[in-house]
Amino acid sequence: MKLNKLIKYSVLLAIPAMGLVSCVSSGDNTGIEYAPNMYISQGYEPFSQESDKITYNPHNMTMRLPVNGTIARGQSTFIYPIENNADGYEASANYTSWIAATESNVEEGKRLYDIYCWHCHGKKGKNDGPIFKEKKIPGPSWPNYQSDYIKDLPEGKAYHTITYGKGLMGSHAFMLDPEERWKVIHYVKSLAYGDDFKFAPESSSDSEMNGNLELPQTSSVSFPGTSEEKASIMMAMSKVEFKAFPNRKVMKSGSAGNLNVIVDYLKAHPDYKATIVGHTGVTLTEEGAATLGIDRANEVKNYLISKGLDTGSLSIRSDADTGMDGDVTSSSDRQANRRVEIEIYK
Repeated sequence: MKLNKLIKYSVLLAIPAMGLVSCVSSGDNTGIEYAPNMYISQGYEPFSQESDKITYNPHNMTMRLPVNGTIARGQSTFIYPIENNADGYEASANYTSWIAATESNVEEGKRLYDIYCWHCHGKKGKNDGPIFKEKKIPGPSWPNYQSDYIKDLPEGKAYHTITYGKGLMGSHAFMLDPEERWKVIHYVKSLAYGDDFKFAPESSSDSEMNGNLELPQTSSVSFPGTSEEKASIMMAMSKVEFKAFPNRKVMKSGSAGNLNVIVDYLKAHPDYKATIVGHTGVTLTEEGAATLGIDRANEVKNYLISKGLDTGSLSIRSDADTGMDGDVTSSSDRQANRRVEIEIYK
């Protein structure tokens, strides 16, 4: 009987003892490894240049360049065409919003304002935020958003200020994408005018761009006229052509007659606005490619203004298409991809 108990207890004790013995380290030898660099990779400094080592990247750089046409997640193909200088600030007065001041957009502008703006300018635009009030940092020369300065400030100058900064205010371009900047501006104007502020109808929000600020090749703007009028406008714009390199941002003289169709239509509807969209597409020569779309849109805009259209009713935008349908060596295919379109809305 005692022997049976002894055997029983011995077995019970042997099990944990074996477990403890098996936990003993057997050294750092990993045995045979296939492709050990896949287990322990060699580290490289991303901004280093290793002469004669990194031969497959330009300038022997360790870090690889992004593929041509790459757009960072959350960023935009949109190109703001105005430079950051005194002349650019004055020129921005003619830059108009393509985001309608609908109630939902103004509400979104309030949400963004409460994140990025109120700490200086205050909840109601009184310049009484904690940065100005408690840190004793000097505020702007104008007293509040309800002042005539803000009421009369062109929205394009407000957009320019948010994009580049002005005075003690730094650029907010890395915080707010182009669409969000316009929404904040609409909210600021709503604070300025109070009950006199007029919201755009919600149907106008159809003119907004999608999340990464690209428009499809067929405009999504809600055209205010009839389908026949729209077809006439689109047909006229499709016949607007530009010269070849090196004058490819200059309109061909034969295109003027087609643009006169646009002039007559907008003069007959003075409450309409228009955005001219220049599509960059792919180019055979890189010189000027980055601004080709905006340059062509500006050429069309200047012609329309020369024919008596109101500057304030016209704006321009560039869509930098990263792909191309058709043959890059074909003149007609390049023309189709580097087209200029117009969006007409109320």
